Amino acid sequence: MNYRLLGEKIKKERINRGLTQEELAEKANLSVSFIGQIERGERKLSVDALAKIGNTLGISADYLL
Repeated sequence: MNYRLLGEKIKKERINRGLTQEELAEKANLSVSFIGQIERGERKLSVDALAKIGNTLGISADYLL
């Protein structure tokens, strides 16, 4: 699993929807620092976190992976 590429996809989709990291974090019930670390590929994320982000962005986990 390439977490850097996953983070880049999440960032791209977040920006496409006009959301800041803060807004995504709040809507997905995750911390802002965690979102930043994911987008930079510095952290692995759980299936639960992936689902929360996907649901918030309106995209499937399959697309992100």
